[in-house]
Amino acid sequence: MLRTAMPAALLAAASVLCAGPAVARALPPPVVAMIEASQADAAVVKAARTTNPDSQGEIDALVEAISARKAADHRRAIASRGYFEGWSGQGQAGGFISSGNSDDAGLSLGLNFAKESFNWKHAFNFSADYQRSKGTVSKERYFGGYAGQRKLGRRAFVSLTLSAERDRFAGFRSRFSESLGFGYRLMDGSRLKLDVAGGPALRQTNYLTEPNQADFAARLASNFQWTITPVTIFTQNVQTYLSSNNSTLTSTTALTTKLDAALSARASFDVRHETDPPVGRDPTDTTSRVTLVYAF
Repeated sequence: MLRTAMPAALLAAASVLCAGPAVARALPPPVVAMIEASQADAAVVKAARTTNPDSQGEIDALVEAISARKAADHRRAIASRGYFEGWSGQGQAGGFISSGNSDDAGLSLGLNFAKESFNWKHAFNFSADYQRSKGTVSKERYFGGYAGQRKLGRRAFVSLTLSAERDRFAGFRSRFSESLGFGYRLMDGSRLKLDVAGGPALRQTNYLTEPNQADFAARLASNFQWTITPVTIFTQNVQTYLSSNNSTLTSTTALTTKLDAALSARASFDVRHETDPPVGRDPTDTTSRVTLVYAF
């Protein structure tokens, strides 16, 4: 009996060794066409994996090829754009409540434009806060600025910032700032992003009651973004101009929630601090805003 069992056992082992790994099945042409038509949509790919468990390798290769093709098309589209093409924008309108040199509530307006290419990022920002009561203006602040980045790689960049502002209630008719510096992206995840930048700056201030000033300063800045959920984003932008005459710190913290594809609701809080403001002016101003944002 032992002699009979041994050859049978050897034969079974040999058949297992000779069988080798299971051969993957070819992905059916209709499934290939479905993935191609959807441009490798996540839900379609998931369904294809579930219904074709023996074709995982072919599905991976197909998704990778589609992703590479989309990336190449995107690069070609960006490279072919003119300067005035590829811009996106946001307009916002709402109300504000301020404290400091002006304790009031009023109308807040804003307009932003941005564009990103392989080598550059451009952003223009304009904002206005205005309040008039009983025939008298009690709050009036206007701001316009440009922020540019020349990319040096995946994370490093050269930064250029230009800005002009007017705030009579803070004590100046106009203030111009220009800065050129170096920046680096410290965090570059899908949900968390953090840029820091610094460099020399020039500032020219036209005061209402004091002599005009032209200062050499150092500019430090950070831009933080946290995508809490696909429709909720937290941002905080901080900027400091350090000068021997008067240093300025500004901070804007905002929470933006998408209401639909183009419309969002935003709550923000601004802080502006001057280390040596004009005589009779408060060193710190705060502004709370609630606005609707329309993307275009």
